[in-house]
Amino acid sequence: MLTSDLLTVSLRQLYRNRRRYKSVIIGIALGISGFVTVLTLGDSVESDLGHNLELLGAATILKATYDYDRSKRWHHGQYYPRDVKNLRTLPGVKSVSPAVWSFQNFSYGTKTISGKVMGVEDNFFDTFYVPVSKGRKITAADDRRRRSVCVVGAKVLETLLPPNTEPLGHKMMVGGHTFEVVGVLGGVEDKTLLESIIIPLSTARSRMDNMYEVKDIYVRAANWDLVAPLHREILKTLVNSQPGYSESMEVKYYPERIQTIKKTVWLVKLFLYSSLVVTLLLGGLGITNVMLGAVRERTTEIGLRKAVGATDTMILSQFLLESVSISMLGAVLGMGVGFASVEILKRVMETVPVYEVFVASMLGGVVFGAILGVVSGLVPARKASRLDAAEAMRFE
Repeated sequence: MLTSDLLTVSLRQLYRNRRRYKSVIIGIALGISGFVTVLTLGDSVESDLGHNLELLGAATILKATYDYDRSKRWHHGQYYPRDVKNLRTLPGVKSVSPAVWSFQNFSYGTKTISGKVMGVEDNFFDTFYVPVSKGRKITAADDRRRRSVCVVGAKVLETLLPPNTEPLGHKMMVGGHTFEVVGVLGGVEDKTLLESIIIPLSTARSRMDNMYEVKDIYVRAANWDLVAPLHREILKTLVNSQPGYSESMEVKYYPERIQTIKKTVWLVKLFLYSSLVVTLLLGGLGITNVMLGAVRERTTEIGLRKAVGATDTMILSQFLLESVSISMLGAVLGMGVGFASVEILKRVMETVPVYEVFVASMLGGVVFGAILGVVSGLVPARKASRLDAAEAMRFE
């Protein structure tokens, strides 16, 4: 019997017994669609997570600073514009933000306190996650025009301003200069910022004492996998720029936070893929069960086929092709559902899946469906092929 004839008979049997195979096909379709969806969007979601400042906090931040312990180092440390420029050219760097700072007096009315004043560029808020609970952030126009505006930590305002006072638009003294409050920091990971004031970098350099030299450089890696190698490259770049001060240079990062995030993502992936594997295995067991039932029901038919000349190989091939047809039909339906799911989810999640991964997942679905059909149908097909013709014809 030709392969085309075997395939025709198998598809015919599949159509005739479609109600029996329906639940098995649906189970396989759900497993394959989940496989395509998770594999396609998994990398994109993980990449988006790697760019999400709110979720990651300081996990992908590296901070170049100096050891400011004057009892150990005579040089208090500073970086230069060339250092910032060099760091921005490193592969894997998403953004770089220099910062100047010093401790100044803050006053409003009759109250005066001391705290940290930071001068930053507008990209500081995109580099280091610093949420503004009220008002706005420092903008490029503020920095370019040297505006006397500030974003103030919530604890500073709680200390200086009367209760229930709207802080935005109020004028306060910072280091002897008048600044307008345009934003309030809140919910920051670094709690010291709640007791600090942030002003434009150009304003700090031109109006504040001891706030010209770049003391810290904040670097955000493109994703968490690049943090460790980027740490080495940043230190190497800065040491090459100022070899005489290499001993007091520090590049800080948070590997333990990255490991925690990676572990969480890995556990979620493990749960998802385990669920998909269980679904597909149940589909495979379903194929085996329905095919064993088909062999039992068609025992007399198998005997007649053997009596008129069908070989064991032909019988085995027929049932194996029928099993593969069931599995492949489920796989095709699953790929269709998976494609629709990817299209819907990429709009909902506002992500762009990698085309190569999508194609690979579709091809993987086809291959996996074929393998599942062969493995699940092998036992029933072998049982059918080994039936004795005379005994099979007498079976009732």
